[in-house]
Amino acid sequence: MTHTNPSTTAPDESHGIGLAVILAVRTISNVPFRLTTFFLPAIARGLGVTLSAAGVLVSTASLMGLVAPLFGALSDRVGGRRVMIFATALFVVGALLIAGLPLYSVAIVAFGLIGLTKMAFDPAMQVFIGQRVPYERRGRVLGLVELAWSFSLLAMPLCGWLIDTLSWRVPYLLLGLIGVPVWWLTRRALPGDLPAGPPSDPQTWDLRRTLSAFLAQVRDVVRDSQSLLALATLALIGFAQINVLVVYGAWMEDRFGLSVSNLGVVTLVIGAAELLAELAVAFISDRLGKRRSVFISVIFTGVAYLVLPHLTASLAAALVGTAVMTFFFEFTIVALLPLVSGMSADARGTVMSLGRAAGAVSRAIAAPVGVALYTAAPGAPGNIGRNGPVSALACLLLLLVLLRLHERGQ
Repeated sequence: MTHTNPSTTAPDESHGIGLAVILAVRTISNVPFRLTTFFLPAIARGLGVTLSAAGVLVSTASLMGLVAPLFGALSDRVGGRRVMIFATALFVVGALLIAGLPLYSVAIVAFGLIGLTKMAFDPAMQVFIGQRVPYERRGRVLGLVELAWSFSLLAMPLCGWLIDTLSWRVPYLLLGLIGVPVWWLTRRALPGDLPAGPPSDPQTWDLRRTLSAFLAQVRDVVRDSQSLLALATLALIGFAQINVLVVYGAWMEDRFGLSVSNLGVVTLVIGAAELLAELAVAFISDRLGKRRSVFISVIFTGVAYLVLPHLTASLAAALVGTAVMTFFFEFTIVALLPLVSGMSADARGTVMSLGRAAGAVSRAIAAPVGVALYTAAPGAPGNIGRNGPVSALACLLLLLVLLRLHERGQ
């Protein structure tokens, strides 16, 4: 692969209103993912389907990660801003669709559109920021942008109240309505795309040529061993977390009798840990070094996975363990983003979106593995004694990958 990076000398235009708009889009587009984590039973009841059937909606949104590489390559070719505008429009359509037509078949399509929004927007955003922010300062900017994930959690108490007093559809209606002015701001406030390479010819938008360029870009990434190692880091940390998180709610209920009314405490703990981790990445990773930051964080993440299953003496101890685990996981995944984004200036969107796809596959594998480990553990239900060590093993493999991964800084 070529590793030219002419854009790092471009003026940094990603701050101010542009960064605020990106943060707003990512916050509202993350809310549906949080909703399914905490209120999937209510959504299932509203649609008149079983919880297992509602789980298909979550899988549909997650599997959109498999088409993320196409949008990543498109961002490399036509610019991140255009793809971000398109993705924001998709979100509005998906949210209003599910609010207006509460049918299971329509919900599958709507959840697919919402999932596609995230898988298209995030790589495009990373291309957009990568063009404007030098690598040595990219950890801070991407860390601040990732605050959207913890900000979206702040909407859960309001969403829970709306679902309880009105309807499960109301949060989606509000998200769709808010999304309209946010989409307009995305069009108006974000500066134009910078040229990523040679000027495109008049046939740039031809479908056959675009797909051909996409496949060529993917081949370049796959042939680059360092880029493959970077993708492996995202897949491994995703597997480690989902392997535990998929049964975390069941563990809380089975072991501690945690009810829905206690959910606010867990939400507060998780949200605070995520917020602190994202701020830590923003203010530490550039100074300490992105690869070094990730390496240290992964060690503590693995230890947290090993310790968490033993914190069963009280709910307070389990929540402290949850906070520590969440902090180091979130620090690891957020610090990995600028590290992976620096692997190639010419194919940044392709690399980042392939990372999304790798993460989607690893999460799809981790979910059934995690459930199987939990249900087969001695003393089940209520024992994550097998989940923790398996996630710690994934962290160990991640450390081995990091030893071979070089920080290119593009």
